[in-house]
Amino acid sequence: MVGPFDFILNYSHVFIEGFIVSVEVTLVSVFIGLGLGILAAIGDLYGGRITRIIVNAYVEFFRGSPLIAQLFVFYFAIPSLLNFIIDPVLAGLIVLSLNSGAYQKGYIKGAMEAVFKDQVMAAMSIGLKTHQILLYVVIPQALRIVIPAWSNELASMAKSTAALLVIGIREFTSASKTVAAQTFKPLETYAFAALIYFIWIYTMLKILDIVYERVKIPGLEAVI
Repeated sequence: MVGPFDFILNYSHVFIEGFIVSVEVTLVSVFIGLGLGILAAIGDLYGGRITRIIVNAYVEFFRGSPLIAQLFVFYFAIPSLLNFIIDPVLAGLIVLSLNSGAYQKGYIKGAMEAVFKDQVMAAMSIGLKTHQILLYVVIPQALRIVIPAWSNELASMAKSTAALLVIGIREFTSASKTVAAQTFKPLETYAFAALIYFIWIYTMLKILDIVYERVKIPGLEAVI
């Protein structure tokens, strides 16, 4: 007897390949975005006027425009204007990383501002320079404070990878669309895809909750 979900096993290789792409793009984009967010937050807090203008322009563009429009710009418009071809996965990684960095900048800036000013003053009093204060005092604490907000970005990015289908990347949603078209089982296919997304994201968030409970700073848990 054939069950309504037996087709999933027949197309398991399609789902697995798409899921691996989604996971890889999510993790790479979020961690590159973390680095960009830290640099942008430092530039906004400690940079000069020109630096702050550049940082804010970058943040406002990526936070204020649709992700799909950004993908079209970086995959179709810019390569067409400059007469070159870009790999769709590379274009997707660039856009998602820049997008993530723009959002993470706000989280990290708030976390950096939450570090007690008397700690910064104490560091200055013993002769530490600004970059040393950032490296040894502010950023290590900020990265611990920001975990709850950062987990939201990770969940958001996991879902945002679905937009990559518009530039031809076979990620998990695109793979599900292919299976639905070939099997004529859209309800079962997308229900299965939604379940996998839920399990994946829920698992990541629970892991981050455990990490946060282990490293949180007493008295600063609810700052962000």
